[in-house]
Amino acid sequence: MLTFLTPAGGDEPWTITYATVTFILVGLAYSIVNVPYGALLSMATRDSGTRMKLAGLRSFGVGIGLILVSTLTQPLITAIGGVPTSRLGFGVTITIFSVAGMLLIWLVHAWVKERVALTPAARERGHLGASLRTLARNRPWLSVFAFSILSFARLGVITGGAVYFALHTMRDPAAISVILLAFSLSAVVGSLLTAPILRVIGHRRGIVLGLVAYIALTLSLVPLREQLVAFTVVFFAANLVGGLGFVAAPALTADTVEWQEWRGGRREEGLLFSGYSMSTKVGAALGSALLAWGLAAIAYDPAAVTPAVAGGIMWLFIALPAGLAVLQILAIAPYDLQRRLPAIKAEISARRHAEDPAARP
Repeated sequence: MLTFLTPAGGDEPWTITYATVTFILVGLAYSIVNVPYGALLSMATRDSGTRMKLAGLRSFGVGIGLILVSTLTQPLITAIGGVPTSRLGFGVTITIFSVAGMLLIWLVHAWVKERVALTPAARERGHLGASLRTLARNRPWLSVFAFSILSFARLGVITGGAVYFALHTMRDPAAISVILLAFSLSAVVGSLLTAPILRVIGHRRGIVLGLVAYIALTLSLVPLREQLVAFTVVFFAANLVGGLGFVAAPALTADTVEWQEWRGGRREEGLLFSGYSMSTKVGAALGSALLAWGLAAIAYDPAAVTPAVAGGIMWLFIALPAGLAVLQILAIAPYDLQRRLPAIKAEISARRHAEDPAARP
């Protein structure tokens, strides 16, 4: 709330300081909540399939939240403040969102149970160096980490590039909302389909096949760039299959916790999920940077967009995400934890029983 209640004062130093400090604090608070929220996946159950279902439901909620916020924010601001730029409208609208979000997080706290028992080693005071060394050998986690960076880079290019593509390649400002809505809906639908698809095909194989289909469908958008309806349908399908890994990544990260305990004796959910959270931030920043560098490379000038520049924007919006998808395939290819997970869990369970016969699995 405070971040959006910046006092009037234009670009005065104290106003800029206030905005900077509150923005940093809200980012810190987000991380403090989001890391243990993500780690709950590994603590709620040891079953990989159930984790994938939970990850799908998490992604479904994210998609619904994004749609609600993107569609309700501007109407609420205008209704409350009278104009789209109303400071009062912004303040009240964000207060509504903040209180609703806080109450939902409290429901998670009240209803979600941590059913995976802590190992004795997990209760001891650990050494960060030893934990990081084990993490550096956790190849499944490193694979998911790299994959997530590339996923969010692709996300940043698509969501940021949609505006330029609609304005200068399609030459239709109304296409912006259509393309972004199709992208959001693909995430919502994909979140419900990811668990059953990957259960049948397998985690790694399903993600790779989805990305291969995404690349093919995305490249087929080139001849459809001036046909909004056909473009939107194919764009929706491409991002539906290409988003399987995006939905699955939190569940895959939860599975890597088992590897961490198997090799290092400590589950360290917080460490692994904080690393995953960092990958999303790095990826989003990388995506924005790639888009900006691409626009600079084609000499983009909003006041003088030539046909050559419009064509360059098209390739940025279509070819760059396809190239990132190729890199995602390479990143997730070494991930083989699903096959090894039953044996790893059995060994962990045997260790716990040997240490404490009364310990629950």
